[in-house]
Amino acid sequence: MTSLAGFFDARSEAPVRVGRWTILILFGAIAVLELTTALFREVNWDEFHFLSLIFEYKRASLSLALQTFHVHLFSWLTLLPTDEIGTIVIARCLMWLLHLATLWFLFKTAENLVSIRGALWATVLYATLGFVMRNATSFRADPIITTLLMGALFGLTRDRLPLRLLILSALAVTVAGLISIKSVFYVPAITMVATLQLARTHDKVLLRNMAVALVIAATAFVGLFLCHSASLAQAVSQAGNTLTSVYNKQLVDSSLFYGARFLAYSLAVNALQWSVICVGMGLAVARTINNSGAERLRALTILSFASPLLCIAFYRNSFPYFYVFMMAPVAVVGALAADKLSSLSKISGAIPVIFVALAVGHAIPEFQRDQSAQRSLISAVHQIFPNPVPYIAQTGMVASYPHAGFLMSTWGIEEYRDRGEPVLLHAIEKERPPFVIVSGPALSAALEPGTVSTDAGEGLLPADIEALKENYVRHWGPIWIAGKQLPATGGVEATFAVHIPGPYTMTADAPVEIDRRSILPGDVVELTEGTHSFRGGLATLRHGRNPPVPAREPPMAIFTGF
Repeated sequence: MTSLAGFFDARSEAPVRVGRWTILILFGAIAVLELTTALFREVNWDEFHFLSLIFEYKRASLSLALQTFHVHLFSWLTLLPTDEIGTIVIARCLMWLLHLATLWFLFKTAENLVSIRGALWATVLYATLGFVMRNATSFRADPIITTLLMGALFGLTRDRLPLRLLILSALAVTVAGLISIKSVFYVPAITMVATLQLARTHDKVLLRNMAVALVIAATAFVGLFLCHSASLAQAVSQAGNTLTSVYNKQLVDSSLFYGARFLAYSLAVNALQWSVICVGMGLAVARTINNSGAERLRALTILSFASPLLCIAFYRNSFPYFYVFMMAPVAVVGALAADKLSSLSKISGAIPVIFVALAVGHAIPEFQRDQSAQRSLISAVHQIFPNPVPYIAQTGMVASYPHAGFLMSTWGIEEYRDRGEPVLLHAIEKERPPFVIVSGPALSAALEPGTVSTDAGEGLLPADIEALKENYVRHWGPIWIAGKQLPATGGVEATFAVHIPGPYTMTADAPVEIDRRSILPGDVVELTEGTHSFRGGLATLRHGRNPPVPAREPPMAIFTGF
C-alpha cells in the first residue's frame, strides 16, 4: 500500500498541458462574466448602505469614524449625473478592475510560493467560486481590502524586498485596516510570509527594514484615522467603544458557525474547487511533517494562507460576500494540488477549464436577478419626491436623500432590540420623514402583516410599529407616504394627530370637515403638528400637493437575497 508520504512526493507524469490561448480564453471568460455581473446584477442592500455613507459624509452628517474611511476614496461618486443605481454600476466597474488586480496579485503570489501551473489553478479556482463570481464586483469593502491585502502579500513574497516595497506593502495593509477591521484576518499569512523571508535570507538589514515599514504603517494608521475623525462634522462616536461593540457582536457573542448554511451551499455547488483546496491542505500538512528547516517553514507559510477559513467558525458575518475576501489567500493552498492532480490522470490537467465551464453554468441563472425592480423603485422615489427629503428604509437605498432611522441588517436589528429604544418613533418626531420604503422583513412585518414571517426577536419594537401605522399610508407599491387613514365618524366629530406637518392632499368620496372647515376631494390642506378635528366619511390624507402616482406597476420584490 502506498504511504501518504509517497503519495505526496510522487513524481509528476506528463499532464495535459493548457496552452497559452486556452489560458487567455479562460481569463477572458471570467473577466466578461464578472463585468456582466457588475453591469446588470441586482444591487444588494449593503451596497446601497456603502454608497449612502459617502453621501452622508458629503452632507456633513456622518458621525461614525470606524470603517468609513472609504468615503474619502469615493467622494467623487456624489458628483456623477446619474441616480443611485447608475452610480453603483459605475462604482462596480471600478470594483471589477480591482478584482482583476486581485487575480493578478493572487497569480504572482502563488507563482512565488509554488509554481506557474499552481498559480494558474489557484487563480482560476478562486475566480470561479460561486460566491466570488457573484460578489467580487459588488460595491463593498471586501473587494477593496482584498486587492490591497493580496497586493501586500505579493510584495512580501518577491525575491527582492527593498525598503520602498516593504513600506508600500505595509501602507496597503494600513489602508485596508482603515476601510475594514476584518483585514486583521490576513495577519497570520502576512506574519508567516515575513518570517519565511527572514529565515530564507538571514538578513539583518531586511529585519531592520521590516521594522521601519511597520513603524511607518502604524504611524500612518493613527495619523490617517485621526484626520478622518477630524473631518467628520458631528461629534464622533467613541471609536474604542464602537470597536469593542463590533468585537463582541462579531466574535464573542456570535453563535459558532453562524454562516454554516452558506458554507454548506458553497461546498455543494463548488465541490470540485473545495476538493482541490483539501488536496492542497493535505499536501501542505504532509510537507510540514516530512520536511525540516526552510522547506518546513515554506509549507507552514503556505498552510497559513488557509487561516481565514477559521473565520467561518467564529466570525458572525461569514456571508456570501465575505468569500471574496476569505478565499483569495486560501486559493494559494489549492495551488499545491496542481502538479499532484495532474500526475494522477492526464485529464486532471484540464481541471481549470472545468472550473470555468461550471462557473458559466452557475452564472447564467444569476443574470435573471437584474436591477429592473430597483431601478423602477428609485425612479418612482425621484418622481414623487424630486427634492431630497428624509425617509425610512431598511438601508440607505436612496443615498442622495438623508436616511432616517437605522440600518436594518440582522446585526442592526439585534443591536436595536438590545437597546430597546423606539428609534423610528424618535426619527419621526425629530426628522419628520415624508415617506417609507418597505424593503426589508422588519418593515414588511410592521406595515404589511402576514407578507413575511419573522421571529419574535427580529421585528421592530411595538412603539415603532405603532408609529409607522399611525403616520404612513401606502402610496405606490413599497412606497408608503406620510398620511392618515381617517375612518368615517358617523356625523360625530373625531380627532387625529399629525407628527409630520405640511400640505396634505385629501382623497374621499365626498366632502369632509377638517378643523371645522369643509374640504373637497382633491383639496390640499395645511396641517400643523398636533391634534386636528375631523368629521365625515372615510378619507385618506397624503403628504404633499397631489403627489404623483407612477403609472407603471410597482415591483413585487426589491431584494431577493445575496
